[in-house]
Amino acid sequence: MSALWSAGLGCLVTAIAIVVLRPLAVTLDFIDRPGGRKTHHGEVPVIGGLAMFIGVVVGLGVLLHESNTQVGPLNAAFGLLVVVGMFDDRFSLSPWIRLPVHAAVALLLVEAAGCRVTTLGDAFALGAIHFTGVWIYVASIVLIAAAINAFNMLDGMDGLAGTTAGVVIAALGWVAWRDGDFEALGICAVLFGAICGFLMYNVPLARNRPMRCFMGDAGSTLLGVAVAWTMVRLTQPGAGAHPGISPVTALWIGGLPLFELLWSFLRRVGHGRSPLRPDTEHFHHLVIRAGFSVRAAFVLFFVVAIVLAFTGLALESAGVSSSTALLILALTGTTVVWPR
Repeated sequence: MSALWSAGLGCLVTAIAIVVLRPLAVTLDFIDRPGGRKTHHGEVPVIGGLAMFIGVVVGLGVLLHESNTQVGPLNAAFGLLVVVGMFDDRFSLSPWIRLPVHAAVALLLVEAAGCRVTTLGDAFALGAIHFTGVWIYVASIVLIAAAINAFNMLDGMDGLAGTTAGVVIAALGWVAWRDGDFEALGICAVLFGAICGFLMYNVPLARNRPMRCFMGDAGSTLLGVAVAWTMVRLTQPGAGAHPGISPVTALWIGGLPLFELLWSFLRRVGHGRSPLRPDTEHFHHLVIRAGFSVRAAFVLFFVVAIVLAFTGLALESAGVSSSTALLILALTGTTVVWPR
């Protein structure tokens, strides 16, 4: 019940914050204008990330009061990414400024929140892969930073990043509930509530267009690190109550941003460009150019995110080995990417 109240409060606070922050966004020019890679219509305030952060902090504050959940390091990580993300939204920071911040946030979570990647399980049918010593830090920083950038790359169409994150967090929350990890369940509930509060103004519907807003890098990086923390919590020994799912199942649940990240990296490197250089070849760009409307593309990606998460959980429930599940995931990703 505490989780439900906290989720509802996070949703309400986020929704109200978006309304309150709109005049401030106009004054400070936190406005996203069409042009170049940006093909949306009209000038849209970029306040969703800050609003979600406010909703999450308030929701987690209530949860902390009710259950003694320790969320200080998590809030600090969220806050640092939101601040840097807002500067990036306003001034377009270089990736070489943002990446060290992502690494610093990952290190903060490793040291202060116990967010440590110590095993990949038996992902390659060669026996369980374990990390020790400095390799724990390397694996943790790389994977957390990858999740942050995966959601950042996914954020390019109304409702896409928010809905995908909502599906991922809901699936991970279900795992936490199933396995009795009520601390992780509470945090997932708060995150889901804040995402829902934002999506009220971001899902591509005609009725919300007058109050439309974007999350910006502040929001996409917040969602990325939230997903990364939750996945580590539910897959790694010692990170939470006990591992609820295998690391490969977590990859299935986050399949859509994973495919986007890998596809963008391989595409750019294959064309001799920096993997950090933005372009107009993301999945949502290709689907729109293929003739889908924004709403049709939104529904398509929503369904794909649900199917991937459900498939991963179903494979693990059926007792399919991690190596086989990873092979199926790789074949699925190749099928999605190859025709492009």
